[in-house]
Amino acid sequence: MKLYNTYSKVINLVILFIIVSAIAILINKYFKPFFIIIIFTLLTQPICRVFNKMNISRRISAVLSIFIFNGILFIIIFYFGNRIINFIYMIYNHNIQDFLEIFNSIKSFLNLDIDKIIRSLSGFFDSKFIMQGAILTGDGIVSYFLANIISYFILVDKNEIINFFMKLFPKEFTKGFFKKLLNLKEVFKIEVRLILLSGIIVTLGFRVLQIDNSLFLGSISAILDILPFVGTTIVFIPIIIYNIVMKRYLLVFGLVLLYCLEKIIREILEAKFLSSRLEIHPLVVILSIYIGVNMFGLIGIIAGPIYSIIAKDVIYSS
Repeated sequence: MKLYNTYSKVINLVILFIIVSAIAILINKYFKPFFIIIIFTLLTQPICRVFNKMNISRRISAVLSIFIFNGILFIIIFYFGNRIINFIYMIYNHNIQDFLEIFNSIKSFLNLDIDKIIRSLSGFFDSKFIMQGAILTGDGIVSYFLANIISYFILVDKNEIINFFMKLFPKEFTKGFFKKLLNLKEVFKIEVRLILLSGIIVTLGFRVLQIDNSLFLGSISAILDILPFVGTTIVFIPIIIYNIVMKRYLLVFGLVLLYCLEKIIREILEAKFLSSRLEIHPLVVILSIYIGVNMFGLIGIIAGPIYSIIAKDVIYSS
């Protein structure tokens, strides 16, 4: 007992870390739609509020909100899917001869056996690989529909859910819990703003560097920026490699500078915004997101800052 009194805060922080880690692992392993549900709920809530102000019933408002959100989502996927296919086809069609010459040079230089490589790849893409792909696709479809259904019930029965929690747990606990949920909402808003800012920086940078389809590539970069640490990298690396192949070294230098500038600005602003809203030091915010993502994947973007927020309350509590 004396030991606990002396090191109570350290022990509580360790227990808190174990609880947050266990919840994050369970969500990752058994409830994969969690992240999609959060995004769906947060993005459909503003639309639902607009319909509620028009004196439309909560149930119809929820259905219309989810329907509009899904419609916008499908339009975006369809538009960008077509643009990506056309973009790849354009690059292939206009530069096929250059790519064949480079490919033949690499093949002769490295003495590659193309037939052997093709046989190895065909062995890799066997029935087991196809089955795993089908399972992942099936899981994704189930997660998507489950997210729609759960989001609907959250939008319709939000007040009932809050009242249930208020009755189930002590008043102080529920107040603290919903305060943390508001903090989580702030984290989401900040991430959306940062994603839009990254898209604008990349688009303007591509315009200055006279890259074709700059708006399209900037939009793709913004969408992929949802993925922590690797988002914009997925866009930049192929463009940089392509321009190295085309021997446009000055443009490659400009692209590398743009990539570094976008990353530095995003990291600085992310730390600044999150620390000011969550009242946590920027260094703690950066470390919590980095460690969270490395430990728990995408869910770590939420789990890391949430642990930091609660840990701050534990440390500064009397």
